[in-house]
Amino acid sequence: MHCRNWLRISFPLLLVLMFLEYPPSLASDSGYSKYGNFMVDYSSLSGEKLRKEGDEYFVKGYDSPTKAEQEKHYQTAMQKYYMLSQVYPADYYSYVQLARINDERGNDVLAKSYYNQAFNLDKRNPYTNFYFAEYNTKRGRYHKALKYYLTAYNNGYKDNYITNLKLAELYEKLGDISKAKKYYEDSYKIDPGAGNLIDKIESLNELNYEDHEYYYRIRE
Repeated sequence: MHCRNWLRISFPLLLVLMFLEYPPSLASDSGYSKYGNFMVDYSSLSGEKLRKEGDEYFVKGYDSPTKAEQEKHYQTAMQKYYMLSQVYPADYYSYVQLARINDERGNDVLAKSYYNQAFNLDKRNPYTNFYFAEYNTKRGRYHKALKYYLTAYNNGYKDNYITNLKLAELYEKLGDISKAKKYYEDSYKIDPGAGNLIDKIESLNELNYEDHEYYYRIRE
């Protein structure tokens, strides 16, 4: 679906306004948003196209070799995801992506704000919970991260290799060797060809669980 006849202002001007005021204030639920004194109609935009373009620029930004290039691509991705949030205001995806980008950019306040918006739409969504777990892991909040990884796991990501691996690694970090081994084994069952998990499982088998610090913490 082509994006045409959808703005009351020109597209170049819209881009300028985006940089000057990001994110713009939402005026109503009718498909229009407000940039200062301008009203922009998002109702005829293609959500599928915006999502695809946003994802492409997100990857470009993530893989960029320089900060300047990264910021350029992230800004474009944020514009796409913002417009996507106006096309589908009740969908979590755009908010999670905006949160992830701001996390990568070091803007903790905006990242947390967008995660909160995603959670307000669906507290149990596995995608939201997985990336909020990643957000907390990066900040060393391992017990909090574990809560959100488990929510993702219990709401659709049980057979997801990465989620099982993240749980295994986190339980190992926290000292729960028994659970770490379980999730490493489950990861291997899901994808036997991914990673050197056999060696990891065997190394955990060699550990004496009762000599491990976690064993004593849970018995206190």
